[in-house]
Amino acid sequence: MRVEKKDTFLIVEDELLIAEHISDILIDAGYANTITVTSVDKAIKAIEQQKPCMVLTDISLGTLKTGVDLGKLLLEKYKIPFIYITSHASAEVLNKAKQTRPNAYLVKPFKKEDILIAIELALFNAALDQNAGNDNCLMIKDGHTLARVPHADILWLEAEGNYTAIFTIHNKKRLVRYSITELLQQLPSDIFLRIHKSYAVNKNFVTELHSAEIALQDIRLPVGRTYRESLINQLK
Repeated sequence: MRVEKKDTFLIVEDELLIAEHISDILIDAGYANTITVTSVDKAIKAIEQQKPCMVLTDISLGTLKTGVDLGKLLLEKYKIPFIYITSHASAEVLNKAKQTRPNAYLVKPFKKEDILIAIELALFNAALDQNAGNDNCLMIKDGHTLARVPHADILWLEAEGNYTAIFTIHNKKRLVRYSITELLQQLPSDIFLRIHKSYAVNKNFVTELHSAEIALQDIRLPVGRTYRESLINQLK
């Protein structure tokens, strides 16, 4: 799945002012195309015609078919990541909503930052779901795109503030807005090893281990004292 600026976001919301507010925020953030509908039936028609990359749907749509009904279709049939917009739904409805495995929630009333964070979270969770069925690639959000990076191409990870740099064998550096811990959750733990609070490496590329550093051919990275003993055992 690739999410790019030209891709379409579908907003399913029967309160038109709220739908317009969400649409304006998405457009301002660079997500250029949005479609707004007010019911599940109209949403299904839009999905089949426009093939949106993500759906934001209110749980309570004021009709016989609810956002939960749509969520079930998005999970089982269309395989599209989606965000539930919630307010004062009953415990029974929320429990049904959880069973459809939404990628994120957006709670009314919300601000611009809430919407953008929900989208970031939904994209991250969608990447986790894709990685669960893919043993060979890491899915990362790169700008407005979900990119596939083969595990075998990754040399090491390096923290850079609130971001992490992914260095590959093709001398390419990808800067992504995930922590090292979040990325390691998506990578096989028997191959990718934490060597420092700011570094993790692909052990298949390790050529030397010294008291305070590790070598990946001509690349030298520091080894944290608290990681050294575990690292030695994992490299045996």
